[in-house]
Amino acid sequence: MTASGKKISIIVPCYNVERYIDRCINSLVNQTIGIECLQLIFVDDASTDRTGRKLLYWQKKYPDSIEIYTLPENRRQGGARNEGLRHAVAPCIGFVDSDDWVAVDMYERLYEALQREQCDFVDCCMKRVVDAYEPLNSHVFEDRCILVDSEEKKHAFLVERLPGGVCSKLFRANFLQQAAPEFPEQTAYEDNYWMAMVRLAVNRCYVIGRELYYYYVNPQSTILSVNSERHLQRLTIEEAKLAEYRRRGIFEKYYREFEFEFLRLYYINSLHTFFMRMSELGSIPFAEMQKKVRQYFPDYKNNPYLARFMALERELLSTVELELDLARWELLAENYRRVMKANAGKNEEENRIL
Repeated sequence: MTASGKKISIIVPCYNVERYIDRCINSLVNQTIGIECLQLIFVDDASTDRTGRKLLYWQKKYPDSIEIYTLPENRRQGGARNEGLRHAVAPCIGFVDSDDWVAVDMYERLYEALQREQCDFVDCCMKRVVDAYEPLNSHVFEDRCILVDSEEKKHAFLVERLPGGVCSKLFRANFLQQAAPEFPEQTAYEDNYWMAMVRLAVNRCYVIGRELYYYYVNPQSTILSVNSERHLQRLTIEEAKLAEYRRRGIFEKYYREFEFEFLRLYYINSLHTFFMRMSELGSIPFAEMQKKVRQYFPDYKNNPYLARFMALERELLSTVELELDLARWELLAENYRRVMKANAGKNEEENRIL
């Protein structure tokens, strides 16, 4: 604990979220770990609505715990998080998106597990919600500790599907200082890059198998917005990761693991995103995506981890070898949306392609 008594610094990027920010802050100031233990860092990313005024209202109520930093120009989520990290003073660091909220005991549970297990970070599950405080699932799976203390375990960890994302985790600050790069700025899907680099340095982490984080399905958000060209940036991010792996001299060492990650995030998950959130597919570089997969990983069909893909993921991957014109891609997207709608609520695992 720091001299100020803060145990956790929580960084919240904010951009034009006047409709949601009260709900987010209310869930943070009422944490069972105690508001006095939290440094709540709100980074106003050049908002043009009343977000700034709402932040000031809450700061006046909790002046010892809430800090506001206002950026003169919009730097997107990555830039706001980088700014927040520069002001974090607690030994543990968490991230929350400003249109989401958290269970009242989330940070107490994460902090206790982080101290007990002496790990680099603790993770938990997210609950995707529309607008209501839906009940959280208290037992998604058994809690488990993941020890990465050998090369064999490192290979396995790099293809491990952890629940949630950056916001469902609590990190040890000194671990991030050594392992984490800056978030990419002025782009979407920056957390895909950042978390991939962080995972390379993990020696030990702990996963709590219960939902503690409310992920708001906001149609205006970067990830869920419809017909946004920002979705194409997920392709650029995945190529940037490969370039960084090469720069670090580890591309060949973990070739099969990086190959699996590229197939999943660059190709399969991108197709899912384009099919579900783009009604006009003319701007999607389908042929270029197919070409990149074959260029970077010509032997991808022999990847030892392919069996980890679910049936629907394998079907998407099979399109790498198909020559399809735009009309065929649109038909494929229409059929895919029909399958996803039919599966909604029936096969939860199959629908966790993000």
